[in-house]
Amino acid sequence: MLIPELFRSLQIKADDKTVAGFSRAQIIGADAVGLLPMPFILRLWNPGESDYNGIAAAKTVLVLAGESMLASGDIADVCRRSVQEGTMTEVVFSQGLRLWEAPISLSIEAGATVSETVRGILDASGTGISLLAFPENDPVRGRAQAFFGGAVECVLEAVSAVDGRAYLTPSGLVVYRAEEIPVSMLLTEDDLIDAPAFVGKHLAVLRTRVRGWPLGKKISVKWKEISFQGVITERGVDADTKEGNWESQLVVEVEV
Repeated sequence: MLIPELFRSLQIKADDKTVAGFSRAQIIGADAVGLLPMPFILRLWNPGESDYNGIAAAKTVLVLAGESMLASGDIADVCRRSVQEGTMTEVVFSQGLRLWEAPISLSIEAGATVSETVRGILDASGTGISLLAFPENDPVRGRAQAFFGGAVECVLEAVSAVDGRAYLTPSGLVVYRAEEIPVSMLLTEDDLIDAPAFVGKHLAVLRTRVRGWPLGKKISVKWKEISFQGVITERGVDADTKEGNWESQLVVEVEV
């Protein structure tokens, strides 16, 4: 079994500016493959006034453990309240909020590929989000297309033409098909807190060290006599620098 990590530290950046003046921090939440925005909650105890003002005015937040990015996204709400230890600032944020809130109205001429269609939708959203990766199968659309409504719905409609799945990273949008992804990481007993828990034959839940495991990656897992591989479809973190939990979690779609 994994030896507990005794040194607990989180680094916070608001609009790329470091937030350092706090006595304790906690991050809890998850994100998943798909474009539904899932909330993270960041709590900071006793930040200085300048740090609080910086967070309150910021549009984005980034949380790291060492060099590992645990969570990032667009800030939805910031509040401050009194607690027994002093004051606590709570930040709610999500990776997919900008795209979820963006409306579009777009016409695309016949002859565009599916990836070109997705790029057009992203450009029309005004979010600045770019397309980072797309499946090898990229067919040409023989008819003109019209998109009107929420940008997320339009992206998912376009992606359905290649039977692909989409998710957001801090750098942009990724569309993938699981069968095209090579194994890129090996997780062993050095990474896991305890044995994988299986939900039927197709899902495995892993408790791991506090790490920013990337979504959409195919991994190989080995725990004693248990071994399997699959794609990370959900990742979460529950980490408190003072007390309570200090772990990450993964949901893996298992190849059978």
